[in-house]
Amino acid sequence: MRRSRGAEKREWTAALRAVLLGTAGGSAAVFLLLLAVSYAFVSMKQIPQAAVPAVVLAVSALGSLLSGFLTARLSGRRGLPLGACAGLLLFLLFAAAGAAEGAVSSWAALLTRLLVMALGGALGGYGGIKRK
Repeated sequence: MRRSRGAEKREWTAALRAVLLGTAGGSAAVFLLLLAVSYAFVSMKQIPQAAVPAVVLAVSALGSLLSGFLTARLSGRRGLPLGACAGLLLFLLFAAAGAAEGAVSSWAALLTRLLVMALGGALGGYGGIKRK
């Protein structure tokens, strides 16, 4: 059965809305997690310098996982690709914020974060659909 043009447009609009809201939720989660981690680092008084990038990568992965999960729950279908889109959008937001601040990391670190966040978003999207 063939869908009308209006139905396809509504489907794209609903998917875009779910991705944007999921990304907003994931970025709020990352903000709260980074607040907690920064408080823990300050209270530790001695921070292993090598642990900071790993902790930030782990927090980014958790945020993209939640972003994909929220996107899948809001959309109700296509959790894997929409979750990956939410993770990629979250990565782009963080990369733009880092570039605006002037914090340029290596290409390897940037590519690693891209892959981790896209995979985290996709897995969160898959989990959001499978949880019904």
